[in-house]
Amino acid sequence: MLPKEKNVERLQLNPDELAQMLDKTSWGNDLSWSELVTLGKFIQAYKVKPHTVLFAEGESNQTMAILVEGRVEILKSTLNNQKKSIAKVKSPQTFGEMSLIDGQPRSAEVVADSSCTCLLLTKEKFMAMSERQSHLAFKILWKISSLMSQRLRQVSGQLVDLV
Repeated sequence: MLPKEKNVERLQLNPDELAQMLDKTSWGNDLSWSELVTLGKFIQAYKVKPHTVLFAEGESNQTMAILVEGRVEILKSTLNNQKKSIAKVKSPQTFGEMSLIDGQPRSAEVVADSSCTCLLLTKEKFMAMSERQSHLAFKILWKISSLMSQRLRQVSGQLVDLV
């Protein structure tokens, strides 16, 4: 997502305000208040208008998003270059974590289905966190691993019906 896009507004929030937003997500269940405040020092909040592309398929953008308000649609290009909806995600959910971890181009497009508020963690900020707050960075990696595992199990369950 490009913060300079006209449909995207960067919110000027302090770490405590960001921690309050995080506390309403599953991240609040897994991290202490002080860890949420610390994480708030490394993330940035954005307000996104409907129909805005947050992440484009194929782009090299190593950023993870935590959707704290609204809905997004995940679209994947077919062999015929048509976009097919593969998921609808509503708050509070996390998306885009694969590119943060593996550095590969985006595997799908994410479009705001409604007005959204997202918290973004870039690879650069995550690496800075890992140097200064390694315990917190480890907990975040653990959480991301758990999310990816859940999604893989879900997709495996869906694929078995197609085989």
